[in-house]
Amino acid sequence: MDTMTKETVPEWRWTGYSFRAMNTTIQTWLYSRTNAEVLPDVQRLFNSFEKRLSRFDPQSELSHLNNCRQDRFQASPTLLDALEAALWAAEMTDGLYDPTILNALEQAGYDRSFEQIAQPAAGFAWPPPNGTQNGRWPHVSMPPFSYKAIHLNRADREIYKPVGLRLDLGGMGKGWTVDRAADRLQGLGPFLINAGGDIYGYQTPPGRPGWEIDIIHPLQPDSFIARVYLHHRALATSTIARRRWQRNGRTMHHLIDPRTGQPAQTDAVSASVIADRTMTAEIYAKVALILGPELGRRYLEQLPGVEGLIYTASGEILHTRGLEKYLDRLEPDGYAV
Repeated sequence: MDTMTKETVPEWRWTGYSFRAMNTTIQTWLYSRTNAEVLPDVQRLFNSFEKRLSRFDPQSELSHLNNCRQDRFQASPTLLDALEAALWAAEMTDGLYDPTILNALEQAGYDRSFEQIAQPAAGFAWPPPNGTQNGRWPHVSMPPFSYKAIHLNRADREIYKPVGLRLDLGGMGKGWTVDRAADRLQGLGPFLINAGGDIYGYQTPPGRPGWEIDIIHPLQPDSFIARVYLHHRALATSTIARRRWQRNGRTMHHLIDPRTGQPAQTDAVSASVIADRTMTAEIYAKVALILGPELGRRYLEQLPGVEGLIYTASGEILHTRGLEKYLDRLEPDGYAV
């Protein structure tokens, strides 16, 4: 008599998991039939990368690199991979994204985790626009030291940089980590990773046209300005309306314009970008915000596979032509859900 029993195939089911890392809440949802406890792996990945890449942790590998008194630094594969991605992004944006702006950030007052800054700015007042040079993208003139001064030796796992040149991987590192987590979960079934607005949606939830995402209104945190659907796509939003503080009587924010070394003077309040990877969406949102509404939209229009919207100082929304295929709702005045 055959005593073997047929193994029961697990049913498809939803699993959710939430944790804190990188100074934000990370949420994951997975629709899968796997019995493996894979979502805690996402938390371990975020915690591991945060220990390597945080500029606020004096014991992180990035802090050791920033404080190194030699021009050669022996690096882990994780730091090399993240820095290589950051240097690629700097090159692709002609320096409008530059990871070497840490000194400028600290000079502006962002020298500790944001909740520890003594004088956060209340309310919101738009800074004046920075001018557009007759509608053309302004020329990016590099400071004496920029990302171009950094060189990687992958074979020997070494980073070469001038002493005193310091890096902030910040939002780029968060988006890059989301992409690494997405690689870990790929193939298990539809999933969504949301790291404080840096989002990746894989496949499509059952019975839905995609992962339904409402984009928060930059000036009304309890309402939203747009709803989009994601399928194998990433979404990231950058805004100057939240991380703002007072320094010497001036209102400052965290978005440094590498061309000036100062908080960007822009009449864009927020930019949301859809791209194939979370890191690129994060980078392009920052660049669009620095460039301002018109130039930012034009910049996004010429990037293949990239769409976006920009909320302006006048309360309008400008968006790329191709965004329509993702849009379900667009309301500049805001809506509740």
